[in-house]
Amino acid sequence: MTEWERARREVESCIAERPSEYKSATVAVMNDILGLLQQTGRPAPNIWPGYWPTFCVDWDLADVENLKLEVFADRIEVYRYNETLFDVWDEDHEPGSAFSEAFLNELPSPDATSA
Repeated sequence: MTEWERARREVESCIAERPSEYKSATVAVMNDILGLLQQTGRPAPNIWPGYWPTFCVDWDLADVENLKLEVFADRIEVYRYNETLFDVWDEDHEPGSAFSEAFLNELPSPDATSA
């Protein structure tokens, strides 16, 4: 199984745990993120269910070990952790729309390596 197959199975597993709760727009935004990552040659993420019917996303990579995303139907919450606190901001996103430059800059680079 490739890393991308694993990531897509993790999405399916999240949905299977709460099949009637995930909005189609939330799934579409998650698919937009996966498409962006794969098309730009970035590494596949780890995905697990959030507290709400959302997707949580992170990477086991040296340059983004402090990055976490939470995917909602209309936005992506971007978290950057530091020693004592974390910064959080929202990337507004409608399914099928483009991502901001700020969001793209937060993601792991195509040449990111394991932590």
